[in-house]
Amino acid sequence: MDQSLPNYSPSLDGWRALAIGCLYIGHFSPVPGINLGAVGVNLFFVLSGLLMARILFVRPMPIPIFYKRRIARVFPSLYVFILAIAVVYALLGVRTSWSETAAALSFTNNYFLPNGSVMPFGHVWSLCVEEHSYVLLSLVALGHRAGRLDARRTVGLLALLWLACAACYSLVVSGSRLEFGLWRHSEVSAFGIFAAAWVLLRLEPDALRRLPPWSVVALALVGFAAHWWSVPMPLRLAIGTGAFALAVNMVDRAPSLVRRLLSLAPLRQLGLWSFSLYLWQQPFYLLVWRHGMPAWQGILLALASGITAYYLLEMPARNWLNRRWGAPDRKHGPAAQRLPPYGEVAS
Repeated sequence: MDQSLPNYSPSLDGWRALAIGCLYIGHFSPVPGINLGAVGVNLFFVLSGLLMARILFVRPMPIPIFYKRRIARVFPSLYVFILAIAVVYALLGVRTSWSETAAALSFTNNYFLPNGSVMPFGHVWSLCVEEHSYVLLSLVALGHRAGRLDARRTVGLLALLWLACAACYSLVVSGSRLEFGLWRHSEVSAFGIFAAAWVLLRLEPDALRRLPPWSVVALALVGFAAHWWSVPMPLRLAIGTGAFALAVNMVDRAPSLVRRLLSLAPLRQLGLWSFSLYLWQQPFYLLVWRHGMPAWQGILLALASGITAYYLLEMPARNWLNRRWGAPDRKHGPAAQRLPPYGEVAS
């Protein structure tokens, strides 16, 4: 996590470590009965919703800076990953799908990724969901700052809309198509992002402060339990992801033991590596499940590739772009101080 962001909390890096840990277990060593891969993705989503709400509404970041930071965070790592895979496939003479590559590059593969995909870009669907949600949240922020929208109500309505879409899907689609549709389409899987953002805007600091600190542990356990395979998808989304959305907003008020555990240096470091680890695990995940590579080898190669990419690509690219874009953006600084607090509409 970028420690220059408002309200930086070491515990949130630990939360991100739990997310990437669940995803790796779910991909490389699945636990019978529970979809830990989906748990990991939803833990990432609710954290993104919390952080984006802070950036856009609590201590408002100018929109141009917001987009530049998002570009520096995601685009260099993702595009180099896609290019590297395409080059390796071409050199090895492996079948290549340029339509899948184009969908990943254009952040549209959450809608256009086929069931029989051949490229290791399937996981990019979650980045598509996040980027689409960031655009929508930034538009809400613009309307809020112009005095035309109430951020709390608008974000809450968006979260309800995604739940309504999930209910509609469950009525018209079944089986594997339901699983595929709900998790691949932004209007449904983005629920966690908007739910966490709404909790921050609507319930802080009032309602959540009245809950006992151990509630964060109970909510996390409810979230995990709701991801059991037999739980219907709409309930998994509403109860499981909804519980995570509440829990992530309460991390800073969790029992001291929980906060100390989440703030442990190894967990925080794993959280800092998590984006690169997420990007680079997919090729090795497919080698394990499609080509019989031992799971332990896949995990080690994924970790080595992700950590290497973090130090050689992700951080150098982010730092260079943020330094390059930082100076011109200072002219927007005073404007941020004149924006209305979150939850209020400027007159």
